[in-house]
Amino acid sequence: MIYSQTVKICSIGESQVADEITDLIENQANPTIAPYAKTGEVHLRVTAKGTGRKECEDLILPVVRELERRFGKYIFAESDSVTLEEAVTVLLGQKNFTLSTAESCTGGAIAARIVNVPGASDVFMEGMVTYSNEAKKRTLGVTEDTLSDFGAVSEQCAKEMAEGGCVHAGTDICLSVTGIAGPGGGTPEKPVGTVFMGCSIRGMTRVREYHFTGNRARVREQTVAHGLAFLRECILGYTE
Repeated sequence: MIYSQTVKICSIGESQVADEITDLIENQANPTIAPYAKTGEVHLRVTAKGTGRKECEDLILPVVRELERRFGKYIFAESDSVTLEEAVTVLLGQKNFTLSTAESCTGGAIAARIVNVPGASDVFMEGMVTYSNEAKKRTLGVTEDTLSDFGAVSEQCAKEMAEGGCVHAGTDICLSVTGIAGPGGGTPEKPVGTVFMGCSIRGMTRVREYHFTGNRARVREQTVAHGLAFLRECILGYTE
């Protein structure tokens, strides 16, 4: 019998994951570890051969425990069926947090991923698509000074979007994203693929800058995946 278990990792890249498991890959026999890069995630499939499922599970367990030791909080699931948005939604419920999103370049795609999860209405309150500068000012309270001095795609704007989203929606957390998906709109200082994300949790705000590659759809896809990972990372960081 052949049986597999998948360990899913986010918030660190494929190359870093590969470096961390080089020794395990080089010395593997039964079970084996196969890494798979996904958008914003790395999956490690641990596969064992045995006479039955119980024997395979017994072979897999020590390897999974070693992966837990090495990757810790970066592991968001140990099942093939659990998605990142499901893990985030469960985490929000465990921490008793409510969530809103303030999206620009992703046009509501992060909110759409979250509401795919059954029971998301227990934690997800509102998704705001503030695509224009006017919408950012009117809905989220982004200041004219911020937009004129730094631009809509900036650390300052992402911060004000996240903080204003919490106020507008009355939530514990707001995740904001603003960026240049392309193909136009880029500059030497802010090329296409530049994205800023903000996460405000009960008055504490973190902002991170990302640089993605690919066409418009690919930049937006990466923004959504990394946005969910960033949200999970901020929740864990706040509660720790």
